[in-house]
Amino acid sequence: MRIVLAFLVLFLPGLAWWLWLGDHEQDGGEALARIFAVSFATVAALALGLFAIRVSMTPILAAILLGVFAGAVIVGLIRNYKTAFNKTWLVALVILVLFTGWRLWQARELAFPNWVDSQHHALIIRSIIEKRMLPATLEPYLPGPFYYHFAYHAVTAVFSQLSGLEVEQAMLLFGQVLNAMAGFAVYALVKTIGKDWRIGLVAAFLITFVTKMPGYYLSWGRYTLLIGISLMLVAMAEAEWLRKGKREWWHAAGFGLLVVGTLLSHYLTAFLLALYLVIIGFEWLIQSLKTKQWDWKGILLLVLPSVLAFLFSFRWYIRIYRYSPSFISTSVFVPGELKLDQGQLDYLRYILGPKVAYLLLGLALAGLIWAMFKLEWRKLAVWSVFLALFTIPFGIKIFSFRSDYYGLMLFTVLGSLSATFLVWTYDFLQTKIPWKKPFMALSLAVLLVFLGWGAWRNSDAINDSTILVTKAELPALDWIKSHTPEDARFFVNTTNWGYGIYRGTDAGGWILPATGRWSLAPTTFYTYGADQATREAWTHWSKRATRVTSCGLDFWELVDEAELSYVYLREGSGSLNAAALQNCEGFQRLYMNDGVSIWLIENKDQ
Repeated sequence: MRIVLAFLVLFLPGLAWWLWLGDHEQDGGEALARIFAVSFATVAALALGLFAIRVSMTPILAAILLGVFAGAVIVGLIRNYKTAFNKTWLVALVILVLFTGWRLWQARELAFPNWVDSQHHALIIRSIIEKRMLPATLEPYLPGPFYYHFAYHAVTAVFSQLSGLEVEQAMLLFGQVLNAMAGFAVYALVKTIGKDWRIGLVAAFLITFVTKMPGYYLSWGRYTLLIGISLMLVAMAEAEWLRKGKREWWHAAGFGLLVVGTLLSHYLTAFLLALYLVIIGFEWLIQSLKTKQWDWKGILLLVLPSVLAFLFSFRWYIRIYRYSPSFISTSVFVPGELKLDQGQLDYLRYILGPKVAYLLLGLALAGLIWAMFKLEWRKLAVWSVFLALFTIPFGIKIFSFRSDYYGLMLFTVLGSLSATFLVWTYDFLQTKIPWKKPFMALSLAVLLVFLGWGAWRNSDAINDSTILVTKAELPALDWIKSHTPEDARFFVNTTNWGYGIYRGTDAGGWILPATGRWSLAPTTFYTYGADQATREAWTHWSKRATRVTSCGLDFWELVDEAELSYVYLREGSGSLNAAALQNCEGFQRLYMNDGVSIWLIENKDQ
């Protein structure tokens, strides 16, 4: 029950906005997408605002904000309950439960969020909770300034506090809700553009059950990109809504918040949202030149909120530039010879799979060509062309984003354009075929079979090699929190992760974010802020740990240099195992359960 209440409280800002400023003619799916997205953006904006004025989220301030949002919702319900809701809301909620249930079922075997990035995401969330604000640094856990995109972390921190869940479990649960929300975000965009709920609904079901992404994000813990994609798509939808029909200035408030949320969620989605707005600007310019009529209000409704959103977020982007200027370089790298990278091409096939989803490539291409000839769809078609071109692995880099980054987002256009082609083809054939009801039933049956096939092929969304924490290790992490001092330092088995960095091979890599105790390979995030000497030392220690197989001289030298006081081991993971320590002097086994052991290093003078 507390978890349900946590979600309700988390979505109060978006619901308040919807009741007062939203378009109540939109259906429940469009409304839910906007409510969720505006809520996420509001939390991110509040986090940055409080950081700028150096004010922490005290219980009193939290209570005041909760009262304001709850009051706005109550008054808004009293004023607008007759117009704000309709029967489509029930359908939307049922689909939300279906999508969320599917994503949770895919994650059912996981004990912790997956893979390596999840570790520093958890550490950032932990730091936000403990400091009650956006942290300037991650000390005492990691050295150096904090300057990462943070919308996901801020929202998850709020959810963790409201729900009472540990950070890791909050990440796992909330991440699957985000994954379900991706379908609603695509629905909101497609429905706003085409004004056809059927296209939006088919698109939402395709990316939920047929495409490999975003479901496979579960294997990597790519929740920062996931929240950015949803905010970006809903911002694009809101931009389309503002461009169509007569709007008042206050209607742009939600759009401005969504731009802020996108900017603070992920740098790639911020870039692609800017690209879409530029395309809208070119369309406005061309139409104005053709008609000799300049609709300044229509374009300013987008320009002014975007500029204000950027100025508001500029405080954080200046911080990024200050500490990591190379990352936000505006340079475009084009290799001397444009040649397909076969390795990247194979990886692109992998992330677009399984094979059932390859059919969407042909359907999306047909839909893209068709959309180019429809004025209301042309902007999305042009944007999709850019996204597809950026995905081709020629070695071109824009703002340091590799081609595979764009490939991870290609599901948005595959689902949208495939759905448009399918519905448009169905409508065309309906006018030619006399037996309309049988044709409709046959078409629906074919679609359901295709969705079922896709769901069956995507039922296992977890790459086993990305599982670092087993259920047997959860009690061990709890034991560390309750039985070791805060200044404990752990030896853990490590392995090469790439980019000259090393990671823990098991739950040892989670010791720092989950318990606050330091360990070798203390997440890969230390490379973002630590000085060069610290980065090199920690990396060197982690590299040496990959070669440790016993309690020999190399082990004791590492213990001395890194000031290690404990050893964490899981059988079958890494080069050092419990059997190698069993007959060594200077160790006391403190914990042993289900293949997991924790040892105290008693004698460091070996």
